[in-house]
Amino acid sequence: MLTFTLYLVTIIICMGNNTTSTKYKVLELLRSNRDPVSGELIAGQTGVSRVSVWKAVQSLQAAGYGITSTKNGYQLTHDLPDSLFPWEFGNEEQLFSHFTKTESTMLEARRIVESEEDGNQTQIKIVTADRQTKGHGQNNHSWTTTEGSLAYTVITHSHLPAAASHRMTMASQVALANVLKRKTDRQFYVRWPNDIWTDKGKAGGLLDELSSSGGICRWINIGIGLNMITCPHIPASDCVSPDGCLSRKELLLSFRDEFRKQEKLAQSDSDALASEWNSLCCDSGATVRFMHSGEEHLFRKINGWGWAVFDSPDTGTETVLPPGTVRFIKSK
Repeated sequence: MLTFTLYLVTIIICMGNNTTSTKYKVLELLRSNRDPVSGELIAGQTGVSRVSVWKAVQSLQAAGYGITSTKNGYQLTHDLPDSLFPWEFGNEEQLFSHFTKTESTMLEARRIVESEEDGNQTQIKIVTADRQTKGHGQNNHSWTTTEGSLAYTVITHSHLPAAASHRMTMASQVALANVLKRKTDRQFYVRWPNDIWTDKGKAGGLLDELSSSGGICRWINIGIGLNMITCPHIPASDCVSPDGCLSRKELLLSFRDEFRKQEKLAQSDSDALASEWNSLCCDSGATVRFMHSGEEHLFRKINGWGWAVFDSPDTGTETVLPPGTVRFIKSK
């Protein structure tokens, strides 16, 4: 029975893609069997040497997976079901980088993208971390990485004009709001310039970083932090999945697929992305107060570039401001 089960799992792995790593193959086989599996049998079923199996087991143990070596073989005694290690993503392992602890995923993403060869700059990559020691948000505000939260940075090579770079943040916000609504059956909103909110409060924030030459972006990185199961000790905050039913890996994979769709809109000349963003905004038509001046304005929408359009309630004068120039709060 054990051999037959291994045979079926091996067929599934091979049908997926032969580029999956040995760690992925070993882990999948151990997860599918409660009883110990010999290194020789794993090697035969996965097509690698016993030494490769042993090295993969050592790496998985060092990463925190509980794999016990018995006289009958290897046995998975403690799993990490919500792990974000690259091998968890199968044949797309090369598109993910993970850190159990780092200063920030934005810093790691910058190092990665600046070290890439030109030929590798074609696909969206994601950098994740379990813990950030110096996570930060807009205006250098610190970002608290709560327990079980999702902190990651999306590396893109969308060659937008630098003036239109905020469209990638818009694409990320829309992708997150759409995915979170589908996965949790709750309503999520976008707020200008870079927040994700629920009816209760802020559940996530985004931060962009770019490198440009001649007014055209070489790369745009989008850092994202989501409160998954716990909230930071600040007013008006919320978490995505208080019951813990939504795994970080499931959310990441769904976000990546949705982001690819929104990224295409971000690179087009249409206003489709801005229209979708405006439909998800919880501030449209609200009276807001600029924090630097105390002036009240009506927040109408954002335009195709991601700039906010305000109306003065007294004079009806329209004001259009780019991201980063003003902060506001709802006054009514």
